[in-house]
Amino acid sequence: MTMSDTTKEDPRIKLARILKKAAAKAVAEGDPWAKYNIDKVPAERVIRHMYQPETQTWKQDETIVKMEKEPFTHGAMRFCFRMKKRSPPPQSATNHRFHDYGWTRASNYVAKAYLKDEETGEMDTSDLAKDNVRNDILLQYEASHWSERFNDHHPPKKIIFIRAYALEFPDREGKPWFAVERYIFGNDMYGVGFTKHNTNAGFVDEDLHRVTPQVFSAFSFYESQGTRLVADIQGVGNLFTDPQVLSNDYRFGDGDLGPRGMALFFKTFRHNTVASAMGIPVFPLSKNELKHQAKYENDVFSMGTNSADGSSFLEACKGLNKFAKMDRNRSLRQSILCMPPNLIIPDDMKKTEKRSNLHEEEQQEKPKIVVPKKKRPSPEKRSKSEVDEVQLCLNLAKEDFKFDMKTFFRKESGELIAKVPNEPKTSGGVRSSLIIRKVLQPMKICDSTKLDLGKVHYQLAVLHGIGRFPEVVPDYHDSNDDDPPNHDVFSVLFHLSHAASLRCVPACLALGRSLAGL
Repeated sequence: MTMSDTTKEDPRIKLARILKKAAAKAVAEGDPWAKYNIDKVPAERVIRHMYQPETQTWKQDETIVKMEKEPFTHGAMRFCFRMKKRSPPPQSATNHRFHDYGWTRASNYVAKAYLKDEETGEMDTSDLAKDNVRNDILLQYEASHWSERFNDHHPPKKIIFIRAYALEFPDREGKPWFAVERYIFGNDMYGVGFTKHNTNAGFVDEDLHRVTPQVFSAFSFYESQGTRLVADIQGVGNLFTDPQVLSNDYRFGDGDLGPRGMALFFKTFRHNTVASAMGIPVFPLSKNELKHQAKYENDVFSMGTNSADGSSFLEACKGLNKFAKMDRNRSLRQSILCMPPNLIIPDDMKKTEKRSNLHEEEQQEKPKIVVPKKKRPSPEKRSKSEVDEVQLCLNLAKEDFKFDMKTFFRKESGELIAKVPNEPKTSGGVRSSLIIRKVLQPMKICDSTKLDLGKVHYQLAVLHGIGRFPEVVPDYHDSNDDDPPNHDVFSVLFHLSHAASLRCVPACLALGRSLAGL
């Protein structure tokens, strides 16, 4: 027997050793909720509703739990309760010692119920609230499915989404439903606790700037052939919860912003070496968009960007617990479509001079001022670079977009290019470097993916057109136009052209109308 044979450990022995070590650590750390004496609370009968993704059906069983009568916190939409549930020992287990501690060593869970009235503390037991709970469970399973696909591609860091299920309390008035998941306790390897890594409006983690969550979101889009994008990645370390899945057909509830939400993500996504190694293509951005990205070395563009009065999303969330932050984010998912990041702040702080960002009722409150029509100014003289840029876009729109090796930021041989332009750097040693262990073949981009990608580019053009991204608008002070546009015209043309090259019909019509002078 060689030395290498003796050093090899049987996988079953290795698994048993890891589980034993984990159990010993759990016993040593103790119960973080021991001081709340939940084990003294009377047990209740519940019906557990578990989603079966293989058959897309729901399975039911009965069990007992102990849950506090009063919520320990709440957000804008949900109450959060501490709960314990005992895990029965497996039938094949020979040592039941760890399962014999009773409720004192029962697993900790967080149970979330939708609220009807925050002031009275009334819980929503309507059919709509129960549907919302089911939708929350579906989102967790949908995100978990794509995380498993992501892990199968051997990323530098594997990720896990917490499994969730619904609990129905049949003996309570109204038979309320709760979305239940394991309580995430502790900090990650960087000493950081619960963190929101991205949303469909941009990056928000001002400390870690981690690559893996962003790459996963982009991966989910291309792996699903453009039908899904998992956003709102948040949790501790690589253990995530409460995601939002965006789809091309708006199937995942009110928070599903569809292709426009996908566009908001790709606008802020910075391609990196990990994305290239996993075969993810580069999402084309306009010159002005790339210039704006280049200003921020460490992915600091986020919902935390300071506004004119110094307020920000993160400042608005100061003092809120993690569950309140999650609910606040949910309530903002629809409003972010037409609002720039620095305007996503409390209602009493929503001030802007951009007409395109005012609510309809605010516009009606202002007196109407009749301005005499001015004679349309003559077309201003464009520089050669601007003319070339326009011509390049129009030429691109005439032919189908080709996904060659350059699109995946690789050499013709398929080898990775050593450095990705504008790749985010580590921030003061807070995040350790990721080790690329495997370089995969470029992802296959089928026709259906191209069509959905065209929709995303079209929505980016629309968002630019309504002034959603004031930070990329060039300085028009040298322009001869008395009324310069409040949006980046070149970015609109850039994304319209890319959408047309991907056979997006509305983009083709929009370009045709522009060229015809309509």
